[in-house]
Amino acid sequence: MTKQRLLSILILGLLPLGGFAQEAQKGFLETYYVEIAITLALTVCVLTLIALIVALQAVRALIRHKQGITEEEQSASVMGFTTIWSKINDLKPIEKESDILTDHEYDGIRELDNNLPPWWTWMFYATIVFGVVYLLNYHVLGTGELQEQEYISEMTAAEEQVAAYQATQANNVDENSVTFLESETALASGGEIFAQYCVACHGAEGQGGVGPNLTDEFWIHGGSMSDIFKTIKYGVPQKGMIAWSNQLTPVQMQEVSSYIYTMFGTTPPNPKEPQGDKYDRVEAEESSEPEIALNE
Repeated sequence: MTKQRLLSILILGLLPLGGFAQEAQKGFLETYYVEIAITLALTVCVLTLIALIVALQAVRALIRHKQGITEEEQSASVMGFTTIWSKINDLKPIEKESDILTDHEYDGIRELDNNLPPWWTWMFYATIVFGVVYLLNYHVLGTGELQEQEYISEMTAAEEQVAAYQATQANNVDENSVTFLESETALASGGEIFAQYCVACHGAEGQGGVGPNLTDEFWIHGGSMSDIFKTIKYGVPQKGMIAWSNQLTPVQMQEVSSYIYTMFGTTPPNPKEPQGDKYDRVEAEESSEPEIALNE
């Protein structure tokens, strides 16, 4: 068996493996890195097999040379492989090639009317069957998803995974990462929390009472989102304000902080006198990155 024939068998035998690997990746392995790794692994396997075959042939030739085996004896030793190869490819013996010569001739070379190799014919029939099944599955019965539908499904699944991940990370917010929640749902939730826990000291409209006024531009402990969140989280024990981190989750503290942030500039009745230092929100926002960020 020649090297060319042997390599042809290996390559044709490994081609279906690539298709099966692709389907396996599509169904079970959902990362491009794994796909690349599998492709590289298959490539390495093919190259390794080729190198081993070449090395074995070289070793066999060397051994035969040292043992003094003649070309006729070598031919006899591979006669069985030659017979199998001929059957696989439906080859005619050289002495019978005259029976399948055609009239096609060019430059002294005549064409043989060989049959197609049986393995190739059956692979061709298999592609026809595959094509019919594919057509029925994707375009007639609609039991399979086309590329566009599959893309939409995968994007939907990815969005659900992102939402699930964000849900698990929501309570990681702190005074360093807190942002203003602009959604109506978050502000409504913050208003409910404010009405339940903060009204007693700050008034129903933030006008102040026992606690300071939350609607003017004067703040004792800072008027930025980070400052408000920090004050709620750790409290001000010396002023009688408890640390709400034991009763509220980080998300709830972010929601009520956002609600308090929206009270700036409102005009409730009977506001308490200003306390603390003036906080210019406009100037603070212009001198730094925008403090209000969408986080719906």
